[in-house]
Amino acid sequence: MKFAAPRRQHLYALLLGLIFCLGLAPWDLWPLSLFSVYGLWALLEGRSARQGFFLGWTYGIGLWGSGVSWLWVSIHEHGATSAWLAALMVLFVAVVMGSLSGVQAALYRRYLARSASWLGFTGAWVLFEWLRSWLLTGFPWLYLGDGLIDTALAGYAPLGGVFLVSGLACLSVLMLARLDARRAIALILLWYAGHRLFLHDWTQAQGRPLSVSLVQGNIDQDSKWDVANEDAIIATYRRLSRTEWGRDIVLWPEAAITKFYDEATTDLQDLQTLAQAHGTTLITGIPYAEPYAQDYLYFNTVIALGEGAGIYAKQRLVPFGEYVPMAPVLRGLMPFFDLPMSGFTPGPEHQPPLRAGLWRVQPSICYEVAYPELLQKQAAAADLLVTVSNDAWFGHSHGPQQHFAMVRMRALETGRYFLSATNNGVTAVVDPKGRVLARAPSFRPYVLRAEVRSMRKLTPWLVWGETPTLLLAVLACCAGRGWRRSATLPEEGTHG
Repeated sequence: MKFAAPRRQHLYALLLGLIFCLGLAPWDLWPLSLFSVYGLWALLEGRSARQGFFLGWTYGIGLWGSGVSWLWVSIHEHGATSAWLAALMVLFVAVVMGSLSGVQAALYRRYLARSASWLGFTGAWVLFEWLRSWLLTGFPWLYLGDGLIDTALAGYAPLGGVFLVSGLACLSVLMLARLDARRAIALILLWYAGHRLFLHDWTQAQGRPLSVSLVQGNIDQDSKWDVANEDAIIATYRRLSRTEWGRDIVLWPEAAITKFYDEATTDLQDLQTLAQAHGTTLITGIPYAEPYAQDYLYFNTVIALGEGAGIYAKQRLVPFGEYVPMAPVLRGLMPFFDLPMSGFTPGPEHQPPLRAGLWRVQPSICYEVAYPELLQKQAAAADLLVTVSNDAWFGHSHGPQQHFAMVRMRALETGRYFLSATNNGVTAVVDPKGRVLARAPSFRPYVLRAEVRSMRKLTPWLVWGETPTLLLAVLACCAGRGWRRSATLPEEGTHG
């Protein structure tokens, strides 16, 4: 089957990539993502590896161009970069990240489309999603599985994480494309099993409910890092929290305190005394400076005060937002490369959870929640998960909604409650099934109250991580390769 005439095939590939993100938040039209995946597979049928690369690359440009178009907001509106240059920078990201889709398509056509091409394509899809999670520090965004969080396939997340959900979604649409009686039965059983797995409780609640208050300050991004506003920002959060002391946990977002830790001694002591007097743990983001040689190292941290204790330094930093690659070369070229607080250092691995009374609370800071393997390593020792973020960088775009979908997926994978506190984006409470229990309205000061539970026991994903899913992906690639057949057989769809 030929999906398109040669002169139109790249246009179709671009359009298929563009519609992929409509299956993700905030649109959640997940059948469109599945159609996009099917369309790429059909478009690649009968192509050479070289043709596959350029078709896959075009598809990837469409996928990343639409999927991360929200970067334009941070680069242009908050990075003081001209609109056309900001658009070029987003296009550059799409071209670079899209090249991975080109390599994926080329390898699929060269090696994996000789026997069961639908299995080979699925295996390659999963392995390249995983590759994106760590290659060059990783950009773990736009995963197919994140759009399936409200479907029966989400039931597989506690077993194999988002990559297993992605793989089964990809497999489902390709099985549907070649439907016969056996595949129809297998497809029905696959989705029914996912539904039954979703109903199973992998973890269990222990102890009394914990009262939590998530404080959304709605601080304007353009004035947030003005030194003249430091005291006013702290006063805003204290005002919003004045009725919340006495709750078990009060959670402020990323860098809610814009003073460095050593400069905020008086403020922190006041908050420590206030929270402790009411039996409350205050968890807040704050930058931290540590002397090093003749200079300082700067960390993006979360601390616990009052009835809590501990400090956590962010491990996975946002390129250009929190650190600048090749800084000696790029600094000074344009305002975007000189943003405030863009000189952070990654925190160490194996940091212990924060303590909130008798509870162990594992924090993530903004971008970190997108990394499945990071949470998989951290969450096993925690009773409760929290993430703090400053989504003001992305305005009214779809970026914060995509970010929050990952919070929901991490809650489902780990079987734990997840608190998401943001400056003005998506402040919400998610239960261990990935369902939203409570959510604050965006772009206004707000205090969100809820009750959560301590969750014990581990999901299979917390025990085994991505390893079983990756092994299944490798087996699918072997099936596509045709391990029992001669390597000299012509590729599927070609004529010898």
